[in-house]
Amino acid sequence: MEIKEKFEGFKSAERPTIGLALVFDISGFTNFFNKPDIHYYVTDYINQIINCVETNIFGGLDFWSNEEEDEIDALDAKPILRKFLGDGMLYVWEDNDEGILSVPDIKIDLINRLWNIQLKFDKINKRLNETIPIGDLPNSIKFGIAQGTIFKLTEVNGTIDCIGPCINLASRLVKYSHEINFIASARLNLPKQKLEENGYFRIIAKELRSFENEIVIIDKNDYENVNLADKKRLFREL
Repeated sequence: MEIKEKFEGFKSAERPTIGLALVFDISGFTNFFNKPDIHYYVTDYINQIINCVETNIFGGLDFWSNEEEDEIDALDAKPILRKFLGDGMLYVWEDNDEGILSVPDIKIDLINRLWNIQLKFDKINKRLNETIPIGDLPNSIKFGIAQGTIFKLTEVNGTIDCIGPCINLASRLVKYSHEINFIASARLNLPKQKLEENGYFRIIAKELRSFENEIVIIDKNDYENVNLADKKRLFREL
C-alpha cells in the first residue's frame, strides 16, 4: 500500500462543546496478534468484537446478556466520532441543543450495557470460537468513559476529529486497574441515587496519570474483588 498524499492539515477548530468519550481496549490483544497465522482470523475477531460493542450503541442482537438472544434498541444518542485505536475503539458523543448528555437515563443505560459486555465476555468468546480456531482468545475487554470539553477539528478534506481532556481521561481509565474492566469518571454527573440503584458507587482514583485524585464510578462487586494491596495503592474511599 502506498500513501500517495501527505496529510493536508486541519482547516478549523470549532468552539469547545460538551462531549462524552468512550474508549474500549481488548486486553491481551498484542499476544493474540503474535499467534501463528493470525492474519487469517484477526479481521474477523476485531469485526465481531466491535459489532458487540456497537450493538449496544446502535441496536442489534444481544446474545451474551441472557440465556436467549434478544433484540435491543439503539441508544437515544449517537456518537459523532468512531476511531480505531489498534487494540480498541474511541467513540465521542457531542451534546446538542436539547442537552442530550444531561439526561441521566441515557448514560446509565450506556454504562449498564457496557458493564454487561465485560461481565459476559467469556460468552462472547465462546461464540467467536465457532469460527476462530484459537482456544485462548483475549479474555477481557476494558471500558473507560468520561465527560467534559471537546474540540472538533476539521481536516481540509472535511474529515472530523476530536480532542479534549475527556478523551484523555477515558483512555487513562481503561488502563487504571488490571482487575476492574469498567471505570467511568464521576464527571458524567449522574445522581447518587441512580448509581446506587444500579450497583455503582463513587471512589477516588489516587494515581490516575494527569488526573490524580479523580472521583470515579465503579461497580461495588468489582471493587470488592480487587486485592487489598491494589485497593490501598489505587483508591481512597470517600
